[in-house]
Amino acid sequence: MAKILVVDDIPAIVEFSKEFFEDAGFEVRTAETAPGAIAAQREFKADVILQDLNVPDGGGLHVYETLRAAQDMVPIIFSTGKPESIGNIAAMTNVSVLRKPTDPEVLMAEVRRCLAARPAAPAERPMNPVPPPPPKFPR
Repeated sequence: MAKILVVDDIPAIVEFSKEFFEDAGFEVRTAETAPGAIAAQREFKADVILQDLNVPDGGGLHVYETLRAAQDMVPIIFSTGKPESIGNIAAMTNVSVLRKPTDPEVLMAEVRRCLAARPAAPAERPMNPVPPPPPKFPR
């Protein structure tokens, strides 16, 4: 089950997002502040973060910078009413931006795109389909 971290300081958005993604089969955690988001990601290890740009105690860019400094390359979807305030998105790693209010279908499509773009986990070593012959004992 894919995991998503929802970070927003508006309770109605957090509540809607949590229910929306849980109904779609995601495991969801939430945070309301930048330090809360950083702590949640370190413990939860979400596959995607839905991040409001203007959260208390540092903001969404602080979350981005802190996670990237720790080599956490989780996809971050910034959700904001002012996407132009983010700056040079092209210079950011694994980031996308959606304008608030966001159509839920557009949001889900972006989350699924981020999940599909993740590097595949290393494949497990395949089992040998033919077992070796039993050992031969002297007679």
